[in-house]
Amino acid sequence: MSAKPLFVLLVGENVRSSLLPWLKARGARCQFARSYRDASFLIFYTGFDLVLSEYQLPDRTAFPLLDLLEGSSATLFFGTRVEDGSLWLRMLEGGKRCIGVPLLRSHELTTALATLLNAPVEQSQQEAVSAG
Repeated sequence: MSAKPLFVLLVGENVRSSLLPWLKARGARCQFARSYRDASFLIFYTGFDLVLSEYQLPDRTAFPLLDLLEGSSATLFFGTRVEDGSLWLRMLEGGKRCIGVPLLRSHELTTALATLLNAPVEQSQQEAVSAG
């Protein structure tokens, strides 16, 4: 894992309960938001490397998070529950919109996240997180 911990925002109760133990075991620093309003406030004041959000939140959909994070260094995934787990879609990678990426099942998400956790953090990303 990189020398600096990954700063992660978990948005929604299902995301928190399902991914928090896995992320903490890998050294990620996690913050939580229950709603879009809470998430947008935290994003404004904190530089996150990764945001994992339920698509449908109590106060609205999470779609506007895409605009809030575009141009940052963050990676954003939206998820929704299905019968046998969750489906996830990578919306941003390194602040850039993802087009044509495949949906990921729960077990595929952890593989994608493990790749992020093991990737070295670029100097420009470190400075943005420190300044945030």
